[in-house]
Amino acid sequence: MSAMTNGSAARTLSLPLRSPLPTPVPKRSSSLRLVPQRRSSAARAPFLVVVVTLLVGGLLGLLLLNTLVAQDSFTLHDLGKQATSLSRQEQELARQVQALQAPAALASRATALGMVPGGPPAFLRLSDGKVLGQPTAGVAPVAPVTRPSVTPSTTPSTKPATTGPHGSTTWTAPRQSPPPAATNTRTTTQTGTHR
Repeated sequence: MSAMTNGSAARTLSLPLRSPLPTPVPKRSSSLRLVPQRRSSAARAPFLVVVVTLLVGGLLGLLLLNTLVAQDSFTLHDLGKQATSLSRQEQELARQVQALQAPAALASRATALGMVPGGPPAFLRLSDGKVLGQPTAGVAPVAPVTRPSVTPSTTPSTKPATTGPHGSTTWTAPRQSPPPAATNTRTTTQTGTHR
């Protein structure tokens, strides 16, 4: 017996070691089975109408959006041109104001209004009330009187032409009233109250 056990032990030792085989899992009878394909009872026409309506609505929305953007672009361009024009107008008005504020322009407008330059000023010293300087009134310069030359072809006469002593014709011009004398006098004194 011992020899038999030695022989069986030798056989077991000579065989390579292997992992035991997995035990097969018993197959269950599954309740799953292939179901025949059913046809949809819903019609395809309403679905297509909805999809086409969404596509057309999206395209029309994009077209409207592009139109509004283009219109705003034109409005922006017009406002830019208007701003440029107003900027030029502002610069022109500023230049005119500077020209009107020039001392020569102020003097000519004052003369046209009948103002005359003042004389030397006088000052009042407040500490003792003494007047320093001699105030004089401004005097308007005498404007030269110009008489227009009268010719028979330009000025009609109020009296008929008369014949002169040597047979020459003389014309009588209508009477003109003399220009009014300038009566503007201004005093340029600076006075203050004594404190």
